[in-house]
Amino acid sequence: MSIASSDRPPNVLPAHLLEVGHLAHSVQFYGEDSFLLDELSAFVGAALMAGDSAVVIGTKPHREGLMQRLQARGFDATNAIAQGRYQSLDAAQTLERFMREGWPEAARFVKVVGTALEQAAMAAQGKTPRIAAFGEMVALLWERGDPEAAIRLEQLWNDLAKTYPLALRCAYPISAFDREEHGDSFLRICAEHSHVIPVESHTMLVSEEERSRSISRLQQKAQALEAEVAERRLVEEALRRTKAQLESLVEQRTAALRQLSSRLLNLQDGERRRIARELHDSFGQYLTGLKLNVDLMQQSPGSTELLPEMELLVQQCISEVRTLSYLLHPPTIDAAGFASAASWFVEGFGQRSGIKVTLDVPSNVSRLPDAIEIALFRVLQEAFTNVHRHSGASEAQVSISAHAEEVVLEVRDNGRGIPEERLANFHATGAGMGVGLAGIRERAWELGGKLRLVSDSNGTSLRVAIPVPGTMRP
Repeated sequence: MSIASSDRPPNVLPAHLLEVGHLAHSVQFYGEDSFLLDELSAFVGAALMAGDSAVVIGTKPHREGLMQRLQARGFDATNAIAQGRYQSLDAAQTLERFMREGWPEAARFVKVVGTALEQAAMAAQGKTPRIAAFGEMVALLWERGDPEAAIRLEQLWNDLAKTYPLALRCAYPISAFDREEHGDSFLRICAEHSHVIPVESHTMLVSEEERSRSISRLQQKAQALEAEVAERRLVEEALRRTKAQLESLVEQRTAALRQLSSRLLNLQDGERRRIARELHDSFGQYLTGLKLNVDLMQQSPGSTELLPEMELLVQQCISEVRTLSYLLHPPTIDAAGFASAASWFVEGFGQRSGIKVTLDVPSNVSRLPDAIEIALFRVLQEAFTNVHRHSGASEAQVSISAHAEEVVLEVRDNGRGIPEERLANFHATGAGMGVGLAGIRERAWELGGKLRLVSDSNGTSLRVAIPVPGTMRP
């Protein structure tokens, strides 16, 4: 009666089975269950045919599959069970009998497993009785994510093998060692065994030449994998640095936006105060003068002496209201476009500030989308507010140009310039220059544009370029 695997000549066992003897402790790594069961049926069947005993502590599918293979090869497993020479135990249930708080307890292990081995040894009928023992409890511990407990159980098996004539085999699915960090534990498991049976792709090779080629190929793959792992680590480190930089930039941008929001609210309050002051100091005084003149005329009915003065006061009121209204939103920007509104604003600014201002607007600047025209006008206002308050300039030039894909507004002055450190900090973080320039940059960004700010002791140049939709290009 032959129990050999169907793909080998009858009565011929693989070399690693012939080498297994007293105190032999082998470990098999397998890829397919069918390969494990073929090898296990040869290992267990050879022992039973020789009159020896077998103890199998495995999972239910493997125990049932082993029994089917033994019966298919003509071996009377039922009779061996009745004789006590074949014991089939459930791996999970047996494991729980000696585990305490997640760790294999030595004394309980000896009692539980030793009892099964003792019974198997007494039932053996061979000339030199041996026990072929197979266990998957270590694989269950590894599967639970406890490699230290698995290695300790391997050591307990080695201690037990000093008492009984064991040919012991353990088995692990090779898929369980699929991570780089498994490498050290894998080597420690191998070190606890006298024999290591590789996966079927290597075991099934017949000649030493084929095995040598397979080993060389595996070494090459391992080397390539190590190189890939090293490269991946470099990439991961670069990604971590990039992530940290991005997070830092996001934090800086968020802080800058919060600061800008706070400054915009302050600017809004300041603008309201300025409007209130303008209304009170100029428009309010003119109206007060008119009221006094009206009272005087009521006291002297028919008198016309105060009419010229009253007419002048009315004209001044109209002028103040118009100026204030135009500064808030010039009607010319709706009627004639940004170029016209810029011309009106520059002229008025020169009159109010005493700064000599020139404006260069080519004839090819046509109407732009409302959002762009409003943004450019606000940029012009903010730029001249900075010129008036901070530059100390006596002259300023404004140029507006339209190119193939963008419109450009540039404001230059001959003032004292911006300190180099503050300018560098503004370029790096967007902060440190007040709400005016920050607001200009935000307006440009919202429309996909850019702000360029250049300054030295000879003055400052502010350039804003905003892309123009294709249908609006000149």
